[in-house]
Amino acid sequence: MNYLCLKTVLSHMDAGTRIVLQKQCPRIQRIDKEQSAKIGTLQLPPGFLRIDSLTLRLGIVRYYSGGKTPDWVQEENANGGVAFDVGDFRGLAQSQIIPRRELDRAPTEDEKEEKEAAEQRLREMDEGSDQIDEEEKEKFQKIIETFNYRVWISELEYEEFVRLTVTSRDGLLTIEHVKYVMSLEDTWKYLIKKLIKPTVLVENYLMTSGTEPEIWPFGPTLRVANLRAEKKFWSSRDMHLLRNALSSESNFPLKSLETLPRRSVGDFHDHLAQKFIINDAPNQNLIQKLKCPNIHFKDYSFKSIPFEMIFGILKKETSKQYVFETSNSRCVEDLIEYAKTDRRLPEERIVQGYERNQYPIQFAFNLHGVMDLVGEVKRREVYEVFYYSIHIRCQ
Repeated sequence: MNYLCLKTVLSHMDAGTRIVLQKQCPRIQRIDKEQSAKIGTLQLPPGFLRIDSLTLRLGIVRYYSGGKTPDWVQEENANGGVAFDVGDFRGLAQSQIIPRRELDRAPTEDEKEEKEAAEQRLREMDEGSDQIDEEEKEKFQKIIETFNYRVWISELEYEEFVRLTVTSRDGLLTIEHVKYVMSLEDTWKYLIKKLIKPTVLVENYLMTSGTEPEIWPFGPTLRVANLRAEKKFWSSRDMHLLRNALSSESNFPLKSLETLPRRSVGDFHDHLAQKFIINDAPNQNLIQKLKCPNIHFKDYSFKSIPFEMIFGILKKETSKQYVFETSNSRCVEDLIEYAKTDRRLPEERIVQGYERNQYPIQFAFNLHGVMDLVGEVKRREVYEVFYYSIHIRCQ
């Protein structure tokens, strides 16, 4: 195509395709810079960048070469890593970092003395003729176990990496890892400049000095000029071309991860993700669009769950499963109230588990008289906060 044709076509092309195209066809880059982009929506909440239906998330993950990964690290890695700088790059605000550092610190001298005193008391108990107080003995054993755990976890060797997770609304997903040698703020600056500038005219492009876990350096959002088009979904080809977004440039001082190669998660056709975690409310339109088999909604509102639609989808697609997770303890009470109106759910079984505080609460019920569904209410503790999840799938 000649210059005039390309200029005309680019003026009507959506921003998502242009971002991919100008990386693959260097000859259009000059024309591309002359035509302002047409992004339907561009949001930058803390931790991730959203361009239309595409979401790019940066986080710091840990890789333990010995294979023993603490549970809380697995939790962080599964969620894409922490969205604030750690180690040498951490900022001045410590509210999120200090509790996290408590999880794998070495024992203090006071804890060492407490452990030695507990060992001495246990020896005295074993050698003495008096009746042993089992509760006191368990307390001393707990002190020793806690000390030994602190020694073990503080000696584990690990490396930290920057993880870029790219997802689209229909579940397409790729992941890239690069070495953590630059702050998240500088990494975001590079990524935004590479994907957007100068393709997009951005107003109020704000930066702050330093990296603060509590203060997002770009402000609550970026406003983009000349908004005329919107790309609803990104194809597998778009996702594939964006897979090396961080490490493809030779002048960027991050190197591709050697011990843990970057990869696409899930071996489905078109890189369809096995599990899709989303923070949006589980509205009907979104549930219809998501194609992957395992869909996980976080921080949802119970009233927003369209149970009838979900039951209808499960009737047709028996391999699917849905998880709704929240820190609101009322979710179990809300489920009980819903069971009073939808008599297919075993209200008595759910109430029994709730009143006895027995988690997980497992229940089963018949759907449309042709198939059985199983449900489960789980509770887990993360950083002294309880999270509740409702899991629904076919038996």
